[in-house]
Amino acid sequence: MGYHITLKRPEPSTGISEQEWREFVATRHELKIVDEEAQFITAILHGSDHLVLHYSKADRSVFTKNPEGPKIIEYMASIAPHFGGMVIGDEGETFTSKADWGTQSDWNRPTQQKTFWQRELTPGNIIRMAILLFVVLFLATAFILKHFFPRH
Repeated sequence: MGYHITLKRPEPSTGISEQEWREFVATRHELKIVDEEAQFITAILHGSDHLVLHYSKADRSVFTKNPEGPKIIEYMASIAPHFGGMVIGDEGETFTSKADWGTQSDWNRPTQQKTFWQRELTPGNIIRMAILLFVVLFLATAFILKHFFPRH
């Protein structure tokens, strides 16, 4: 599925039309359409396969998927006023200034590993924890019964 950052007009608009997007791309030397499918028009920025924008005919919006750095987000924010739109992440966050998308060195910095108690408990981890807790309790009970309540 991936993480999407989307350029779209605020509700209740009709979105960005396909014709608007095509006309915009035609006037921008930094953008080039590289693929057209039934539902999407894909363009790249500055000839880079890592800086990809997809126009969604169904959603009438422009999005990028799993960006590798701030450059594509910064570009989307710079063109948003042209469309009267806004740049929004999957979690509802908006991207309007450099503080929102950071620098390439911010993106290159390794993410800090979460400590055990900060990690999300997925259903699989909950089951593992329950089994481990059961085994520990069983062994502790057996130990206590054997050493403090010996059979005669």
